[in-house]
Amino acid sequence: MNAFRERLGKELLLIDGAMGTMLQERGLAPGELPGRMNLRAPRVVRGIHEEYIASGADIITANTFGASRLKFGEDTQSVVRAGVRIARDAAKASGRPVYVAGDIGPLGKLLKPVGDLPFEEAVELFGEVVRACEGADLLLLETFTDLYELKAALLAAKEQSDLPVVAMLTFDEAGRMLTGADVTAAAALAAALGADAVGLNCGLGPDQMLELLEPLRDAVGVPFGFEPNAGLPVMADGRTQFLVGPEQFAASARRLAEGGAALLGGCCGPTPAHRRS
Repeated sequence: MNAFRERLGKELLLIDGAMGTMLQERGLAPGELPGRMNLRAPRVVRGIHEEYIASGADIITANTFGASRLKFGEDTQSVVRAGVRIARDAAKASGRPVYVAGDIGPLGKLLKPVGDLPFEEAVELFGEVVRACEGADLLLLETFTDLYELKAALLAAKEQSDLPVVAMLTFDEAGRMLTGADVTAAAALAAALGADAVGLNCGLGPDQMLELLEPLRDAVGVPFGFEPNAGLPVMADGRTQFLVGPEQFAASARRLAEGGAALLGGCCGPTPAHRRS
């Protein structure tokens, strides 16, 4: 039996925080895809995992978000496998149960009929990434703003793997996805499509996600969770910054946990300091 699945919904499990912003501080070149660091700077990636583990994370996400043949071409398998291996090595060295999530995000192209990417091709692209996540404990589908693309990712995950799947959806301040679905409809559909847990990530800070807790909880019959940003993004000194500090972030996260969340993490902005709080 999958150890993560055994604990899911029975206790609060903490997911790590931001990876991209941490990599930017540690050598990620402007315009470089974060996944490239798995091949050229694996010690840097592992060091970030180790910091999150030390801060109390139960789940670390492999540095594989957004990896697909559309972006990495023939290097996709190498990038994803390296990301999972780096995370697995850090988890094994921790001396306690730490689960590795194969992190899968949107492909970066709109599906037909809105865009030009056929649904069947999207399923194939996601399937390639799912297969490369061999060695992970779960699959984390996150930052999806289009339910049709999420359906493609979930179908690929279920066809190509028997790992538990967590689906994280992204909403705006009005509680709508990019394609218009509200929390109730989107979360219910994600659960119906086979997600083992459903939640919200990115787009919003913890306070804004608190406002969506009740409709999410009422919509699904599976465990649910949240990965907020460290507040809403602001432009300062020529770059995007997230200004909610560790103490404020932790206070809101506790309220999400009290509301029944089974999974809590962070998306853009949260650091190991936020996790420790």
